[in-house]
Amino acid sequence: MKTIPVELKNYNRRADESVSFRVDSLLELTSKDIAEIDSHRGDSGMLILTDSPVGNEVKVDVDDIIKNMPENDALDNYKSPSKRFRDILWKLLEQDLKRKPTDEEFADYYKKEYNKICEHYKTKFNDEVYG
Repeated sequence: MKTIPVELKNYNRRADESVSFRVDSLLELTSKDIAEIDSHRGDSGMLILTDSPVGNEVKVDVDDIIKNMPENDALDNYKSPSKRFRDILWKLLEQDLKRKPTDEEFADYYKKEYNKICEHYKTKFNDEVYG
């Protein structure tokens, strides 16, 4: 878990009724901090907003918050569309090879399958749209 004091700068409502948030950190972050944040890309998390003035330490009992959150399968099993796609392709390659693929085998397979999908959809364009 990583806790970073931030200031809410903006938010955007999305078509699916979810919301994206833009926050700025209130402290300078080291390269190590950034690397830790980067390791959490794609992870689920929670945003806790407080009306405490900037600089005041806020005590947050994360365990209590998690314990009292409503159950939500969508959060527990959430995968980004790209992660879901990669997992599906991984399982297909594993099935075809009848063993776990190497990273290099998967990288080649992913690129090949991704290009097939792109070519498939490119055929649906009118000639003047995608020349």
